[in-house]
Amino acid sequence: MRAGTTVIYESTVYPGVTEDICVPLLEQRDERTGESRLQHGTDFWVAYSPERINPGDRVHTLTSTTKIVSGDTPETLELVDSMYSKITTTYRAATIKVAEAAKVIENTQRDVNIALMNELSQIFSRLDIDTHDAIDAAASKWNFHRYVPGFVGGHCISVDPYYLTHRSAQ
Repeated sequence: MRAGTTVIYESTVYPGVTEDICVPLLEQRDERTGESRLQHGTDFWVAYSPERINPGDRVHTLTSTTKIVSGDTPETLELVDSMYSKITTTYRAATIKVAEAAKVIENTQRDVNIALMNELSQIFSRLDIDTHDAIDAAASKWNFHRYVPGFVGGHCISVDPYYLTHRSAQ
């Protein structure tokens, strides 16, 4: 990495990883002296913009899905926002940790809601109720969020509740 670089993380991480774990790793140390070769905030900057696409989904693509952007300084945020806003609409998060938390919320909410539907499906099966018929009926209400029983899917969704548990225990 060279001085003047802005590093943008898109991986799903728990709040604090970008600044508390990744930044120290990026601050390259001289193996002989142990002194830093590059300093965060002077030689390089960091940003976080979580990946939000759904592989195989032709409707919710990169260009049609709002991109959350954040940066370690207002200037970094401006740079990252100007780059991503050429591709899609952006949402400027207040901080990197807020952007990290937003991604964890998205995935945890999906995981929990599908788990709930799986539990309800088992109950309805014992009561001889067709789960999909019940979901269709519930969906007649304007504020119903449709989830169906099944697998959560995706490589990062099921680990996010554990990220929060790990972080909250620190």
